[in-house]
Amino acid sequence: MRAMDRAAKQAERQRAARMKSLDRQAHLDASARAASEYDEIVEALVGAHRVRLTRRDWLTTATAPRVGVPERRDHAEAAAAERLAAYVPGWFARTFGRERSARDRLQRDVEAARAKDDADHAAAVSDAHRRNSEIVEAQRIVERQPDAIVSALDRYSGLGDLPFSVEGIDTLFLDGRIIAIVDGLDLEDMPHESVTLLKSGKASVKNLAVGKRAEMHRDAICSTAIRVALELQTSLAIDEVEVLMLTDVLDRGSGHLDSAPVLHLRATAQTLAALNLARAEPAAVMDRLGAHMDWSKRDGFRPINAAAFGIELGD
Repeated sequence: MRAMDRAAKQAERQRAARMKSLDRQAHLDASARAASEYDEIVEALVGAHRVRLTRRDWLTTATAPRVGVPERRDHAEAAAAERLAAYVPGWFARTFGRERSARDRLQRDVEAARAKDDADHAAAVSDAHRRNSEIVEAQRIVERQPDAIVSALDRYSGLGDLPFSVEGIDTLFLDGRIIAIVDGLDLEDMPHESVTLLKSGKASVKNLAVGKRAEMHRDAICSTAIRVALELQTSLAIDEVEVLMLTDVLDRGSGHLDSAPVLHLRATAQTLAALNLARAEPAAVMDRLGAHMDWSKRDGFRPINAAAFGIELGD
């Protein structure tokens, strides 16, 4: 009995050790997931600009000649009809009465070939209409027709993939200028805590300092401005684009938060293409591009005067 008691106690100790090990591993796994999720959130906030600029060649398409509607061809039917006309039954077909079935098969081949010619013609007509539609679309985009530009942004840009860093975008057409008015994230949208992984594998959760959150907000606004400029340059036939970023700013007189312009960026496709955006920090890119903003680590963003850039915002 004593031997059985010892074995039972040993088994219980082993079971408890296994459970403790599993609990510890589960805790470590949860810590790793939390740290990874935090890193993903930060990258989504401040890394939206880390994409390559690839432009559509709208001008080549716009200057291409229109495609004429192709005539229907009957190559397949003519070949099948020729085989039917040339059919001469052999001895076996004449002897065993297979001539009729052979001719019926060849006639069905003619009908199938006629249907194929019809289908090929319909496909060619559809391709011609599609190509001509592409040419018309490209011409309207090159001419900067507002509805065509808005449609192109909806169809070809990746702006719809930025719900986490953009609350809304309007496009302003002003004397040949294309200006994106972007409602960016607010300071309150930034994380309040950081999650890092210690050497032990445990997660360390700390409150983010006010200055750190302000820096993250600045980088999120700057990164979004760059990404919007990239998407417009990618999707449209333009060499220069402007982006005006809005965010909630504290009115020190009333103490209320009001949406206000905080950053103005003017960027050319040539300048954007020359940047190594995969490694560049968003605020440094703003400095290099000569963007205008009023920001400090202590106060965060202060409003800028959009009218100074020839932009009048409605109420």
